[in-house]
Amino acid sequence: MQLRIALFVRNKVMIKLNRRIAALKPSATMAAEARATEMKEKGIDVISLAAGEPDFDTPERIKAAARRALDEGRTKYTTVSGVTDLKKAIALKLRRDNHLDYEIGEILATAGCKQAEANVIAALFDEGDEVIIPTPAWVSLAAIVGLSGAVPILVPCPEGNGFLLGPDELKKAITPRTRGIILNSPSNPTGAVYSASHLAEIAKVALDADMWVLSDDVYEHISYDGLPAHIFTVEPRLRSKGIVFNSLSKTYAMTGWRIGFAAGPKEAIAAAARLQGQNSGNPNSITQYAAIEALTGPQDDVRAMAEEFRARRSIVVDRVRALPGFRLPHIPPGAFYAFPNISGLIGKTLRGRKIEHGDSFAAIALDEARVAMVGGNDFGAPDHVRISYAASRENLNAAFDRISELLKKLD
Repeated sequence: MQLRIALFVRNKVMIKLNRRIAALKPSATMAAEARATEMKEKGIDVISLAAGEPDFDTPERIKAAARRALDEGRTKYTTVSGVTDLKKAIALKLRRDNHLDYEIGEILATAGCKQAEANVIAALFDEGDEVIIPTPAWVSLAAIVGLSGAVPILVPCPEGNGFLLGPDELKKAITPRTRGIILNSPSNPTGAVYSASHLAEIAKVALDADMWVLSDDVYEHISYDGLPAHIFTVEPRLRSKGIVFNSLSKTYAMTGWRIGFAAGPKEAIAAAARLQGQNSGNPNSITQYAAIEALTGPQDDVRAMAEEFRARRSIVVDRVRALPGFRLPHIPPGAFYAFPNISGLIGKTLRGRKIEHGDSFAAIALDEARVAMVGGNDFGAPDHVRISYAASRENLNAAFDRISELLKKLD
């Protein structure tokens, strides 16, 4: 009896967590995919349009480079910031694709782009600094900024303007505490892409405000009108307070390999590397050598994957626009997402479950139609859902057949 009471009391004890971690929400995108995976493991036939990763296998040439690295015994610690040959390959990529020149000491290799962003943002910003994030935005950006002690300032970008931040909206968001802005082009979740002329307007405001500009380029090669303009090429003066973030995850179908990078001023990169040295160390050694091959070898597989995404985009746009209650005014020019407005469904019900926002519709779609997608709430757009077309054409059509049948059942 005494043991039982002791266990009961112990189980009731509240664990005090760091206040920032205690307030931290799980990633909405990862949670949606995790739930779909859990249902599949139980034998439930789920089609996932939630995943933010290509469904292609990593190209064979990259896997072969990893096998060579294993055979050569490259299994030890490396320099925290990455091996020199990888940083040279990253510098080559930045010159080739973005017309940007960076020295080895201005480059940091990381375990995925998310780590690059977390380490650099923690190094640059302090308690109470404000960092502007145009929304809809990738769900982790605000969390990463908040964990640094800085304050994410979410600036809504209207659907009618293609979800692009206008210079006037940026000016209005700037205060004496503004220290930076994060731009993502092509965008997750909207697929929006900034033109060179639009970036020039944003750059002028950023220069006048003397803020850091952080450019998330993860989806640059999944862009359907050629490589997008880069803000640091459009306005080179931003380079002195600018950071490039990128990864190999989407471009080379290497999501599980966990390799990304940051490039920027030496002092900022060195600070982020010091932090990385304390919180994780070097990125995976074998992955680094695979990444060298990915960046320096033939790029035909990159173009082939992008063309398949283009074909899938056509299917998704047509099928979304045929759904009652869905609206997709703009064809997404980049990434592999559609971000339709579902406000026409708000207030409808199914067996007593009411659609109140994108999250609730996504939950109903998963439970009733066995189709996984991500509600727009955590992206900053609760009247939307994110649909990934990183799925086969067959699965895309089957998923939309299921959604169509679901919509017929709504009251």
